[in-house]
Amino acid sequence: MRTQSKYNASLQSADGLTDAQRQTAEQKFLDVMEYALGGASAVRGAYVEWLAARSMRAENPDVPRSAEETMAIVRWEQAADHATRAVFRQMKIAAQNAFFELHIWNSRTR
Repeated sequence: MRTQSKYNASLQSADGLTDAQRQTAEQKFLDVMEYALGGASAVRGAYVEWLAARSMRAENPDVPRSAEETMAIVRWEQAADHATRAVFRQMKIAAQNAFFELHIWNSRTR
């Protein structure tokens, strides 16, 4: 658990991995994300911006996207895709539908 950064990741739909392999993959995913986005607080911030932009899209699909909204979506999705591919390639994970989920919590959550 990444208590300092207030988030962690879980690898979903990757059957056949041991718990140790899964935990290693999750840590590597976070490491690549932090490197790509510029640190732990940047990962959390980019994810929150992505969630907000996706929520606005769901609630108002007919409203044109702002440049900031588009950038938030593209930034997160490109970084997550890059990190996922890097980890899968490095660890030789061949699961077709596997993906990482990020879990964040606010400062009031313990």
